[in-house]
Amino acid sequence: MKILKEEMDKLLIEVNYQKKIEFEDNDLNNFYNYWWCFNEKEDEIQNEKNVSIDSILYTKYYWCTRYKEKYEQLYGFDAGIEQQQYKIIEEMQIRLTENLDWNTINLIEQNKI
Repeated sequence: MKILKEEMDKLLIEVNYQKKIEFEDNDLNNFYNYWWCFNEKEDEIQNEKNVSIDSILYTKYYWCTRYKEKYEQLYGFDAGIEQQQYKIIEEMQIRLTENLDWNTINLIEQNKI
């Protein structure tokens, strides 16, 4: 299982994801778009880029976490974003081909991946 972090802008172009301008902060906006690309273009990423569902889900969690950290740094805590993280974990528990790897989740949250 690989978390997709490199060349994200290239991936967005390859799967025809239209970037949204939601925030003035460039990093926050990028993290938001990277996260949502995995929501909106999951099938394209999985089929056209030959990426496993496990990698897609862990990557979605990764970018949601980076977005949450940056959002909280700029604007403070937002329970809605935290709830989205929990929804991704619930989705992972249902859809992963193997059991949820809590060690990987912890490493993502500690920004060590």
